[in-house]
Amino acid sequence: MKSNIISLIVTFGGLGNIKYFPGTIGSLAGLFLGIFIIYSFNHSIFLACFFMLTLIGIFATDEYLKSSKNNDPQEVVIDEVLGQWIAIAFIPFTISSLLLAFVIFRILDISKPFPINKIDRIKGYIGVIGDDILAGVVTAIIIISLNAYGLI
Repeated sequence: MKSNIISLIVTFGGLGNIKYFPGTIGSLAGLFLGIFIIYSFNHSIFLACFFMLTLIGIFATDEYLKSSKNNDPQEVVIDEVLGQWIAIAFIPFTISSLLLAFVIFRILDISKPFPINKIDRIKGYIGVIGDDILAGVVTAIIIISLNAYGLI
């Protein structure tokens, strides 16, 4: 029972088990759920959800990795959800900003430029989740900067 719950958490309800592009699907699900929470409630509730999901995600990912032969299994997409949530947490709530946040986050998550690649190399849940959190932070900084200069 415990491993089923852990698996459901790290695959974000099974989305990570989809054969093609599980990370992109996880990011997209995170984007839509994040938009829903912010729109339906407010940023404070969203940030509280982020904090709780981060704690749950860390625990679940750590447990999941103990029984996995892979250091960063592709079915684990809770990290993409968390990274996408950070990417949209403090940006303007406009369609262009949100779409750009999705695209930039995916580019950074897939290409893993410095310093994201350094965190990605850390073994365990820190590497699995940390690189996506940093990709989300960098994404948010890019969008906030573009907005400040009137480019979006």
